Amino acid sequence: MQQNPNSKLLIKTFDGSMPQLVIRPKCNQAQVELDIQYYDYDGDGKLKKAKILFRDVISIDFEVNYFDNCVGAELFGFYEINRLEKKQEMIEKVFQNRKDGFLLHGNYDYQPDNQHDMLNYRERMSAVYQQLEQYHLYQQQTEGGSITFSQADMILSGKWIHHHK
Repeated sequence: MQQNPNSKLLIKTFDGSMPQLVIRPKCNQAQVELDIQYYDYDGDGKLKKAKILFRDVISIDFEVNYFDNCVGAELFGFYEINRLEKKQEMIEKVFQNRKDGFLLHGNYDYQPDNQHDMLNYRERMSAVYQQLEQYHLYQQQTEGGSITFSQADMILSGKWIHHHK
């Protein structure tokens, strides 16, 4: 099978489950922890348990329809997305979703022409864009959707997978 230039399959979590997902907010030092179980079909075929810890998380996009996500066999592959523009697209999407949410409820005094209004303020995003190559974009596919993280470090069961700073 030819390697996809857009993404790389890091862990074959197919037919696996995610009993727990923990998000610890802390500005740009947020952490996300996935507890997963999957069958090692490339090895001994036995059930493997792993914790994946994401550190210095800058963006999270969580889109899963749980009505369409079987418990016990919901996972598909765990990927790193290689395209720089996909990192930027995700950050922009989350920024726009926040803005849409505030405006939907109508209890925010939005000033569309004020660049310093919280919903327009992009200075922090600009700083991230200048260092975007230092960040990784990972995605855990599930039957009902996907969970995507953009961050600097990831640890899998105590072993370093990637580290760029």
